[in-house]
Amino acid sequence: MTDGWSVDPDRVVGVLAGIDDEGTELARAAATVDELVYARASLSVDGRTALSNAWGAFLEERRLVPGTLMHTLAASAAALTEATVAVVAGDEQMAADGRAASVAAEATALDEWGIDSPDAYGNGMP
Repeated sequence: MTDGWSVDPDRVVGVLAGIDDEGTELARAAATVDELVYARASLSVDGRTALSNAWGAFLEERRLVPGTLMHTLAASAAALTEATVAVVAGDEQMAADGRAASVAAEATALDEWGIDSPDAYGNGMP
């Protein structure tokens, strides 16, 4: 199909593979953030906790970011897969509907007007 909706399933698979690659990197980032949380205790020196508290506040705001991004990527990949299936199925259904409409139109032309299909006349050639 050249106009309107069309999907190349092979390219979609390529996009999904790229998402998988990014998911791996985000999983590493999530693990690193968890390690950094444990490093907070080493930032207290001689009972002074200002740096440790600042580090904790910083991580509190940002520690969920990698997991949130992983969830968003997974949801987007699922939506992309569903959309691809729907468009491909729709293309197949439109093709089937078009063929059925063509057959019905030829039958109507023959039954009601006595006009046969182009094949009956030598593919429309005189």
